[in-house]
Amino acid sequence: MKKLGLLIMLLSVLSYAQPWNYNFGSNASSSFTTSNTASTSFLQIAPSGTSRVRVSNAQGGGFYLDNPGLSGFGSDAELRIVAPTGGSVNKFSIYDYAGSPLFTLRFNIRFGASDGSSTGATSGTWYLFAGDGANYSDNGGFAGAQAFTGLRFVFGAGGAITTNARVVNAWTATGITGTPFSQGINYTVDIYGNNGLVTEFYNYSGVQTLAVNTLDIWVNGVLIANDLGKAQLPNNNNIDSWMFYSENSIGNVANIFLDDLYYTNELSDDPLPVELTSFSATTIGKDVKLSWNTATEINNYGFEVERSVVKGEWDKIGFVNGNGNSNSPKDYSFVDDKVTTGKYSYRLKQIDNDGQFEYSKTIEVDMNGVKKFELTQNYPNPFNPTTTISYILPQAGLVKLTLYNILGQEIRTLVNEVKEAGTHSINFNASDLNSGVYVYKIESGSFTQTKKMTLVK
Repeated sequence: MKKLGLLIMLLSVLSYAQPWNYNFGSNASSSFTTSNTASTSFLQIAPSGTSRVRVSNAQGGGFYLDNPGLSGFGSDAELRIVAPTGGSVNKFSIYDYAGSPLFTLRFNIRFGASDGSSTGATSGTWYLFAGDGANYSDNGGFAGAQAFTGLRFVFGAGGAITTNARVVNAWTATGITGTPFSQGINYTVDIYGNNGLVTEFYNYSGVQTLAVNTLDIWVNGVLIANDLGKAQLPNNNNIDSWMFYSENSIGNVANIFLDDLYYTNELSDDPLPVELTSFSATTIGKDVKLSWNTATEINNYGFEVERSVVKGEWDKIGFVNGNGNSNSPKDYSFVDDKVTTGKYSYRLKQIDNDGQFEYSKTIEVDMNGVKKFELTQNYPNPFNPTTTISYILPQAGLVKLTLYNILGQEIRTLVNEVKEAGTHSINFNASDLNSGVYVYKIESGSFTQTKKMTLVK
């Protein structure tokens, strides 16, 4: 029965299925705060539909492209929207894309104060709507008959967010599990909607069913609303627009941060993968210690650790359990204590609960003995956006590895701690930097060395 249902689903969306990815680019920070004004050019051009922002009428707030943005959130520039003080809304929308009665909307979001924290943002209301109609491109709030999906997020004391859904013509918490959102935390949200005439199916941690005129909501890989009733959009009407808007924040304190949006006119079978943010190796005597961390995890079963001595031939040497679903950084490590003299390559095989997998970048370790200090050339170079930097220490000591731009201005410190003698490698992610030439410098005791790297996006 499930196979038949999946076949029906695939046939029903085959003629018009189309996914679109939308983020806010890599340009320098900018803002749009002109009172009672709308723009379709401030943000990146949408891959389908029109992107639009509108600022309230003399009630403050506005739109800010922050680059770099919050640590561990999104990629390159991110959109921060500040709520107005009254009912004249600040609105971001993408409207009139190639729609259908089915849709998937996925995005990264954070609620909080202007710095992303949970301190001080005690007033304001944010909304998310998806549907079809003129209110997705005008200056007002929602219209019930134009909304399939409606979510309301009310800021409160102590970092609280009260979440309600628009079911038919009323706001309700019924059907939403627990308290899915709080301020100061990064979330990945997946919304699946079915405004069609038959039950549909999609894959997310196994096959899921979606009844007619309902939606499912996943937050960081957890189903928090199952077959939730829709609002008032007529049955079988296309869904071709969505919007976020805000109102009534005393002191303009209620912010949302958005990035890495994905929308499609089908039920997507592609939840976001585990986001691996670093992968490094350190030699400790005769052992190799591998360290890595993740920013977020969805359906992460774990990591197979693989080693290669002969190029192209890989052996599994261990397994480290994952954290399943997580919205906070997680640290992992594995010690390979079965190495001798020679050069070794390592990689991770990240495995989802459903068996899907993805390989990490490869890092190399030289166990032929360390006789002198050395900072090696990063690889690959040029790169986008990740590269590996290695250095060799003949003795233990404090190591500082610093990144500079071509003008000599310090960008960030990559390493600043005591390291054991041996070969060390770090995986550097430059997704929040602009294209160009950068300089990295190592300092350890009296030893200093610099190298150049080129980031090409």
